Amino acid sequence: MSESAKIKSTRRISRIWLIPILVVIVGGWMVYTQWKNQGPLITIELKTASGIEANKTTIKVRDFDVGLVKKIELKPDLDGVLVTARMEASAERLLTEDTQFWVVAPRISFSEVSGLNTLLSGSYIAMTGNATGAGQRNFIGLERPPATPPGTPGVHLTLKSDDQFAFKAGDPIIYKGFKVGEFEDAEFNIAERVVYYSAFIESPYHKLITKNTRFWNISGVKLQLRSGGVKVETGSLETLLANGVTFGIPKGIVPGELVKEDATFMVYSGETAASNARYKLSAEYLLLIDETVRGLTEGAPVEYRGIEIGEVVKINADYQIEGNILDEDHPIPVLINIYPGKVKQQDSLVGLQKVKNTVTSWIERDLRATLRMGNVLTGGLYVDLHHAKNITPARVEAVNGIEVIPTASNEFTQITQKADAILDKINQLPLNDMVADVRGAVIDMQSAAVSLEETSADFDKTLEDIDAKALNKNLNQVLTDVSGLLKNYSEGGLSSSEIKDTVDALQDTLRSIQPVLLQLNQTPNSFIFSGNRQQELQPQAKPQGDTQ
Repeated sequence: MSESAKIKSTRRISRIWLIPILVVIVGGWMVYTQWKNQGPLITIELKTASGIEANKTTIKVRDFDVGLVKKIELKPDLDGVLVTARMEASAERLLTEDTQFWVVAPRISFSEVSGLNTLLSGSYIAMTGNATGAGQRNFIGLERPPATPPGTPGVHLTLKSDDQFAFKAGDPIIYKGFKVGEFEDAEFNIAERVVYYSAFIESPYHKLITKNTRFWNISGVKLQLRSGGVKVETGSLETLLANGVTFGIPKGIVPGELVKEDATFMVYSGETAASNARYKLSAEYLLLIDETVRGLTEGAPVEYRGIEIGEVVKINADYQIEGNILDEDHPIPVLINIYPGKVKQQDSLVGLQKVKNTVTSWIERDLRATLRMGNVLTGGLYVDLHHAKNITPARVEAVNGIEVIPTASNEFTQITQKADAILDKINQLPLNDMVADVRGAVIDMQSAAVSLEETSADFDKTLEDIDAKALNKNLNQVLTDVSGLLKNYSEGGLSSSEIKDTVDALQDTLRSIQPVLLQLNQTPNSFIFSGNRQQELQPQAKPQGDTQ
């Protein structure tokens, strides 16, 4: 008996398949969880990819990782690079239109030192943590860290300057030696030819900025040789190495109201220019200078009785005056301004008209302008308005509608003119003939000196020829005779009458040689040179009986 197998069909799944199914489920759940929890992809446009590496460079907010760079590629126009990064889901709310990105790397400059911690860890991309504004996924990275992250308390300002470009991002804003803000950015307006700067003043110093605040440049060290002397201006140690500005409210005016965000201010070249900017109105006058203007500069003060009331606006002003400076008698036009606010008048049309009326009446009477030296060291000049003495009243003249203030030479110029006149007279003297005559006289004097020297030599020779020994011998003989005479007298050898006769003879002999001795005493050379002699003195004979 044969047995046959019975085959049954079954639909049961093998338990071995549970393992791969479980793996698929777990894997799918993990992928879903990862997809659900991952943040969005963003693109950041940068100038260069220096220091950035894919799957290594992180994105941080306050040194906390919130993203990772996934890909780096060039822009189609080759003007930069596009960085694709995956952000954390928790950071998605920070991706708004106000969010800023920049690369943190070592930076060393005059105004800052930052990013030194990246020397070991490497560069990373930093972002601002600002959750306000509309969402955004494409960003343009900054070339340098922002000076003031969004949300920093303070006030943003716009500073403009028509001077040369002087400030860059990071340069400080100083107030009384304290750094209270800094420049953020600079932009040149081609149409206006003005440089606009974005600046930020930190809190609480932003309360110092009012409508009447003035900003001026304090970069480096300024050495000004002005009519008032040498003036040195400098800010802080930081502004010695980098550029910077300061601000303040000019003396004599109220602070005014606090400014609002993005208010615009002008940057002046110095404190004086910033202070003068408050004077809106000025009276223009013209000076016609007949002398040199060397030492006079634009901005030089105009003073009245030692008080500064204006300034020199332009030298050799382009006004239509007949002739030109190449003409010998052509004056040099100098334009000056007189500010009503500096003479205790209102800075208004009423105050301006009052100043004009006063100056006009003074010009008709005796007002004159003189260039004076403010400092001997610098040689700087200033304009001095004064009332001249002993002059005739003048008629007010105008050139192109601008009144002319008559000028008068200063004391130094008058002295110079007198000195020039004296020199001209000296130049007119026949100096060549006088020099020739003096030269001839000197030659004659030299000849006379030679002759006198020869004569002295002959006189010395004549004196040498005198026999001094013979003269001494004769004198000794006379003395011997006198001694013998006295001896004989004492011995009774001669009578008194004989001695008296001998003495009389001796006196007569002395009288006879006395004229010769006088002549020899008065004119020793009379024995050598011939000529008119003085009348010889003749001794008179004494009356008989006079023994004395």
